[in-house]
Amino acid sequence: MGAGSYRSTFPRIERLYLVTRLFVLSAILTWVLIDPPERYNLIAVSVLTLVFVIQTGHFYYLSIRLGRSYEKLFIGALIFDIIFTTAVIHFTGGVHSSFYVFYYQAIAFGAYYLGLQKGLILSLGVTTLYSIIISESSPQMPMVSFLVRLYFAWGLAMAVGFVSNHSREAEQKLLKLLDTLNVRTTELEQTQVQIENIHDTSRTLGEILNLEQLLAEILRIGDSLWGYALFEIVLIDRETGALQIVASSRYGKSLQHDPPIPGKQDGVVGRVARSGAAERIVDVSSCPYYIPGLENARSELAVPMITHGRVIGVINAESKSLGNFSERDQKLVSILAGAAAMAVENARLHKQVSDLAVIDDLTGVFNYRYFSDRLAEEKRRSERYDLPLSLIMVDIDWFKRTNDTYGHEVGNVVLRELVGVIEECIRDTDRLCRYGGEEFIVILPQTNSMDAKIIGERIREKVDIHTFGGYAGIPKLRVTVSIGVTAYPDNGLTTADLISAVDSALYRAKGSGKNQVCTV
Repeated sequence: MGAGSYRSTFPRIERLYLVTRLFVLSAILTWVLIDPPERYNLIAVSVLTLVFVIQTGHFYYLSIRLGRSYEKLFIGALIFDIIFTTAVIHFTGGVHSSFYVFYYQAIAFGAYYLGLQKGLILSLGVTTLYSIIISESSPQMPMVSFLVRLYFAWGLAMAVGFVSNHSREAEQKLLKLLDTLNVRTTELEQTQVQIENIHDTSRTLGEILNLEQLLAEILRIGDSLWGYALFEIVLIDRETGALQIVASSRYGKSLQHDPPIPGKQDGVVGRVARSGAAERIVDVSSCPYYIPGLENARSELAVPMITHGRVIGVINAESKSLGNFSERDQKLVSILAGAAAMAVENARLHKQVSDLAVIDDLTGVFNYRYFSDRLAEEKRRSERYDLPLSLIMVDIDWFKRTNDTYGHEVGNVVLRELVGVIEECIRDTDRLCRYGGEEFIVILPQTNSMDAKIIGERIREKVDIHTFGGYAGIPKLRVTVSIGVTAYPDNGLTTADLISAVDSALYRAKGSGKNQVCTV
């Protein structure tokens, strides 16, 4: 392991190394002053000392001034120290020289800085050079003293090298731990941001009472936070219990499905809807109950939408990447699913209340209030896109006579059954409303006068052949209806003009003998 990575967490030792070199210089000067050597040895030691000072200055300049901390620079300095120490020992008495202790300094720094293996290599170099010096000296050093010095050198290298290696291993573990902590911290920060975003945006969901707007907002939140390849909102039909895909986003393109797309009762989504427990599929190819939704999907996440302890739907996401959904994703989507479930339920309840306000209690069709608003809306759409719009008004002939003869209960049966007959004759896009009393009016978008009259005739004929009552003590009755028809832009410029026109057409039909269709 290089010195560069070592210095990533531990203090640099260049300054300490330079200080110890000052000790070396001090020791040599002290030796010269206290025990002056022969002239030849003094000159040799002086030259060596000058070279030592120059090399020290070079090391200081590169490592301290320029901030360079290279392993090769330090190895070169240590090799120089070993050679320098060997030369000094040679000129300061050989066997009797005390400067062999400088070997230990070089070995200690080498083993600490370079590790156990390179420290032992330095010890081998020291052993070799010192053995050569001692072998050339006369008299010979006692073997015990020689071996003790060598053993100490090798022991010092092993001890310091072991501590160095252990420190480096501990450093790497610490660095890995710090990296892991940094990653976890980043993930936690991202999670915190996402949770705050979900919390902030989820609060707005409860304020949206229109189901279409609500679904669009849930898709927008999902795309902005995660951007999954497929993000679906699947709701459970409250009457049939069937799964219905009401909205989805593929690669950021959001769509609302009207009518909803039938969902698969089996598969991952079906299991989640039944169990109320989220499922995270790492590899859909190994999932026996996976039903393809996204082309070439590799992973899936399905989270239940639960409110008041009841599953009302599922948020489903799929990805082309293997194992793309983490446990953190599951928790975050679950937070959104919980808020979305409550908001969807609120929107549904609001719609129920709104429907009650515009639904006729007796017949179950829209009332006059709804009719007025819807007619104005369809009128604006017709003007904007230059489309035809027609009205059909239906009135039961001699209805007062029926009430007077059989009672209002029978009259109510006639009204309810008449609604059923009319609904059989009109389209899903048409709107049947109770205008008042025994009068009903039908709004027919994108329908001209001729087609509206055909529909009116169909209604008249169906009513004419229909038998009303005949059950639960209600007598069998036959009734007829008079029908008025008008169309925009053929008649009138305002909604009031249209209503006046269709009303005039109806009275013309009644005044002409009833049981007929008239157009104005």
